[in-house]
Amino acid sequence: MNWQRLNPLNSLAGRIFLWFWLVLLLTVALTLVLSRQLMEDTEIRRLPPGVIQQLQQQLQPLRQSQSAAELLQHLAALGEARWVVVQTADNQLLTPALLPRNFNQSWLAELNQLNRPRLLRHNNTHLAGPFMLQLGEQQLALYQLRQRPAQPWWRLSSLSQPLLVLLLVLISATASFALAISISRPLRELVQQNLQFASGKLDSRVQRLARRPDELGQLGRSFNTMAEQISALLHNQQRLMRDISHELRSPLARAQLAIALSERQQDLQQLPRLKSELERLEAMLDELLTFSKLDAGQYQLERHPLDLVALAEEVLSINQLEADAKQQQLVLQAPEQLWLEGDSRLLGRALENIVRNAMKYSPSGSQINCTIKVHDTQAQLSISDQGPGLASDQLEQIFQPFYRVSHSRDSQTGGTGLGLAIVAQIIRQHQGQVSASNVSSGGLQINVTLPLT
Repeated sequence: MNWQRLNPLNSLAGRIFLWFWLVLLLTVALTLVLSRQLMEDTEIRRLPPGVIQQLQQQLQPLRQSQSAAELLQHLAALGEARWVVVQTADNQLLTPALLPRNFNQSWLAELNQLNRPRLLRHNNTHLAGPFMLQLGEQQLALYQLRQRPAQPWWRLSSLSQPLLVLLLVLISATASFALAISISRPLRELVQQNLQFASGKLDSRVQRLARRPDELGQLGRSFNTMAEQISALLHNQQRLMRDISHELRSPLARAQLAIALSERQQDLQQLPRLKSELERLEAMLDELLTFSKLDAGQYQLERHPLDLVALAEEVLSINQLEADAKQQQLVLQAPEQLWLEGDSRLLGRALENIVRNAMKYSPSGSQINCTIKVHDTQAQLSISDQGPGLASDQLEQIFQPFYRVSHSRDSQTGGTGLGLAIVAQIIRQHQGQVSASNVSSGGLQINVTLPLT
């Protein structure tokens, strides 16, 4: 099993889902935390009797004070043992600096109504009391104040409400921004390379985007494939125009030369040569027109049941006379019949182009083998010659229009460079495949596969 395909990070849809899910989870979590942290954490507990006795013992020295002012001086001298003093008559707080700013003083008024000391816990503030102290006619309530240590910065409860809201906004904005950048940055690269390609820079390709494993990476690789194909088509078109110009110029120049010689010599000796050049020009134009129609998909196939074996026998018999002139043998190895659906005229032309190509590059006294057999639901046809063969890197290129190889396979043999290109187009029109391979004993073999149905 390919576990990489199950990784949601390798999919753009998966990444978008995870990002938005993460933002949603963070939003819900922070909302819950905020709702809890912003609630007042206040509770009143009973004080153990031992603690009450201990605190009352600490208050014994303070009972000797004659006034509230003297009491406050004594309390200041105690240092860490801080006491909050409240005047019970009007609930006036005499030591306001000791309590936090957000402390609700109404809690002290509530505690003053109790008959026993209690422990008030409010966030980080602990108050134990009240302990009543009578100084003359003035009654005071004392509370021992204890502050818990400040919480770390990462504890949300230590942050203020505006800061918590700002933190929530920053986290969600950062996650959304990262998602937007991860999508827009590669798309900007694609747009830039697309514009460069449209301006004529045919080697423009996306690099970083094509390396991504998600849908954006597929988009980048598709763009590179499209750019490669368009670039190849444009280069082939330019090469085709050059080759057409060259191929048409050569017979026309020879025909003009033959006409000029005939006019100068006042005889008709150059007419056979002129006729040959014009026939060559006509054949070239016919092949060029056929290839252009097949390449553009404008050739309508006339499909009907046909016997591939009988068609091959007919093609070999037509070319037997020319093969005899070169002392070449045309050998057919095939079953008695092999029926399939196709256009007999186009398939016959494809077979004849392959046979004539083999005859052209095979030496005198050689043998050209044509083999037909059935494999599964396909008909396999192969035609092999005993010529020089081809280099391995040229086996696919010979099906390109006007492609020529060096030495024996050039225009001097009389070809136009379109024969095998027409074969490839005809076979593709029949949903078949064509390929070339070298024979181990020497020579080139063209292999054709056609569906039987």
